[in-house]
Amino acid sequence: MDNQAPPAPRWAGVGLLVIVLGVFVGLGMAFGFLRAAIACVMFVVISLFGSRQVRSMMRFPPDPEIADVSDYGLRYVCTMCGLELKIEKAAKDKAPTHCMEPMMLIRTGGRPPLTPVD
Repeated sequence: MDNQAPPAPRWAGVGLLVIVLGVFVGLGMAFGFLRAAIACVMFVVISLFGSRQVRSMMRFPPDPEIADVSDYGLRYVCTMCGLELKIEKAAKDKAPTHCMEPMMLIRTGGRPPLTPVD
């Protein structure tokens, strides 16, 4: 058994076409058919762009892999003010920043990590 949605009735497409033509004729009679055609094209383009933007905002990026690195004795030190940051869990390889500068990584004891730390 397929879990597909049932096809839409044929009269639904015809009804939508009648509504679109009615709006086009109404706008054409009031403002001119060239302006109505331009307005309809602009509506379709803006609607497609907007729906794609909303769809892209609804897709969340995957959660990063978090590794427990508390046994490695990793610390970051700010070279400007001396702030020390002990790393317990790491989610990315990029060094954090403090005082608008990247912090320097140092190891203090602990077992060595599986990959080199530079």
